[in-house]
Amino acid sequence: MSKIDVHIHAFPDKLMNAIYSWFRREGWNVPYDGWSADKIFDYPKQRGFDQFLVLLYVHKKGMAAELNTWLYEQAKARPEIVPIGCVHHEDDVAKETEKCLGELGFAGMKLHCQVQNVKMSDERLYPFYETLIKYNKPVIVHAGTAPSDHTGTVGVKYFAEVMERYPNLRVQVAHLGMNETEEFLRLAEELPGVMFDTAALEAKSMSADFPPPEQFKEWIERLPDRMMYGSDLPLLNGTAAEIQEHFESLDLQPAVQEALFAGNAKRFWGI
Repeated sequence: MSKIDVHIHAFPDKLMNAIYSWFRREGWNVPYDGWSADKIFDYPKQRGFDQFLVLLYVHKKGMAAELNTWLYEQAKARPEIVPIGCVHHEDDVAKETEKCLGELGFAGMKLHCQVQNVKMSDERLYPFYETLIKYNKPVIVHAGTAPSDHTGTVGVKYFAEVMERYPNLRVQVAHLGMNETEEFLRLAEELPGVMFDTAALEAKSMSADFPPPEQFKEWIERLPDRMMYGSDLPLLNGTAAEIQEHFESLDLQPAVQEALFAGNAKRFWGI
């Protein structure tokens, strides 16, 4: 069975090392601390993955254009990479999104509300969503409150406001929307363009109230055509292998497991 990981991060070495340093200061014990982009890109194949989405994000204005160009060059050299661009809300979001989706041919975009310290419903992002809809391309959003809501910028209420305004927006909700998964799933039942990924869903990377395996199984079987496997490599307290093994061991029906690990991603991302 082919496999696709829809949630991996990589950055140029200087920025990647700064991100590792931030996680260390926050008390995380990242098993992949110090891994370069090349080492990150080599790893999925070792775990049986044929393709993977590489997600960028930015914490300040003026960074996105250079990062997007860097990812474009990486994807040219490695056809297994599906590039996902980034914008900062204080930049010209429509212009950068047009460049990514048009000139660079990216599959979609990434928005990290906590890192950027911006609510998903911020009006400065409206041209971003409108450009995504124009191109019929998805956005990946860290919209839930897990592992902690330290900025006050995340939560299902901000997601709901955006989807009410832009019901045709195609969204991959990262981390299964934790810690508000039930609320996100209820909204998704009325929004066919909303999908979910499993990134970082292991106990050491999430909150103390980590759900048992049977809860994940129930969520996946409730909306089996909306779930996609993602690891969050390399920004984890645990390991990507633990996440993969966790979801491979849920005793899902073969068709549901195939959809989780490849089929849904192929359909949603057109890969």
